[in-house]
Amino acid sequence: MTPEAYSITDFLQVISSVGIGMVITIIVTRKKIRAETLLAQAQTQFTSIEVYSTMLGDLRSQINLQGEQLKNQAQQILNLQKKESEYVKIIKNNQVREKQYITKIKELEIALKQTEDMLNEFRFKFQINDNDL
Repeated sequence: MTPEAYSITDFLQVISSVGIGMVITIIVTRKKIRAETLLAQAQTQFTSIEVYSTMLGDLRSQINLQGEQLKNQAQQILNLQKKESEYVKIIKNNQVREKQYITKIKELEIALKQTEDMLNEFRFKFQINDNDL
């Protein structure tokens, strides 16, 4: 073989190995870029998940707080209903007493009228004037 043949062969070997190296580098770099892209997407999704988790935690806290407020309000309503029923009983009892008092007053007014009539009859019968008393 001639020296020129060696140099062309060597040259072709060098170019072939550089080409193969470049193809391998391109393939590896492409896979690396894809992996880095996937990693960036995963990190973004992870950050989003963390934000949503925080938001859910805050919502749970608010819901729990509102639940406690509702329980307290329900208890207050029950207490007020108990007081209302007690007050209604008191009012009904007072109305019954008022009716009894009104009846008693009417009876006493009738008795007073009868007593006045009897007094006037005795005065007339015995001829007593108010000035004589």
